Amino acid sequence: MTRPDARPRRLRLPDGRTLAYQLYGASEGRPLYYFHGFPGSRLQAALHHEQALAADVCLVAPDRPGFGWSDYQAGRSILGWAEDVAFMADTLGHRRFGVLGVSCGGPYALACAHRLGQRLDYVGLLAGMGPMDIPELRTTQLPALKLMFGLARVHPRLASPLLALDSLLFRHNPERAVKALAGLLAEPDRLLLAAAPEAAGDFAAFLAEAYRQGIRGACTEAALIASPRPFALEDIRAAVHLYQSGLDRHVPAAMGRHLQARLPHANLRLYPQEGHLSIVINQFPQVLADFSHSKQNEAA
Repeated sequence: MTRPDARPRRLRLPDGRTLAYQLYGASEGRPLYYFHGFPGSRLQAALHHEQALAADVCLVAPDRPGFGWSDYQAGRSILGWAEDVAFMADTLGHRRFGVLGVSCGGPYALACAHRLGQRLDYVGLLAGMGPMDIPELRTTQLPALKLMFGLARVHPRLASPLLALDSLLFRHNPERAVKALAGLLAEPDRLLLAAAPEAAGDFAAFLAEAYRQGIRGACTEAALIASPRPFALEDIRAAVHLYQSGLDRHVPAAMGRHLQARLPHANLRLYPQEGHLSIVINQFPQVLADFSHSKQNEAA
């Protein structure tokens, strides 16, 4: 297995910020913009490098502001991310492209669908986080996540003690931190981490990279994810592919059903026996198949 270069590429945005990103898969292939989870970084897309390479797909994986090597952005918004992505796509010469939001990357993919729908030939949410301000969608969510996002909704700084502990664990001993995380996960996730040490190492690496600059970016993001979305799901006209696991303790299945009911053009694939991490690994081939099919539809 080839290991992609982990060194970031850098893009200077119109406001002077630096946006860091990496390309995985086929560098000249069809572009699919990959939005990492929370906490996360561009390195998460390395999990899919070989599969994307075989499918002739280029995964464009940026660090969101304050994560990895991307500059922190005060006062940023979920919809503002679409502007960064549009500038990046223009700079890289991608007139049309797809977007995939993994876990908490999901709201950012929907923001792009809302703002950039005419440029997108595919929108996917892989274990994509639904609205966090609707309590009935979170009844089966991990208590620690309920607490952290609840605090962040009141004020970003209130989540800082929990995020500081998470940062300390992942920056100093990421392998041990992944083992501790496994104890909170559903059985499919625990089995995956035990059976695939290399994947567990990749998870540790991208989570550690998330805190390269500390926790300021994570605190800001936690508040954004916890707050009501700045757009109506019903206004998104693009087709959205939803990949939802049945045993997910981070993104409960109720969120996938909620998104399906409110997005005008949604296709929900439900995997009853998958967890939050296992679906990201096991169902990525389906993401690539749907992305490929969207190209055929465009050509037709």
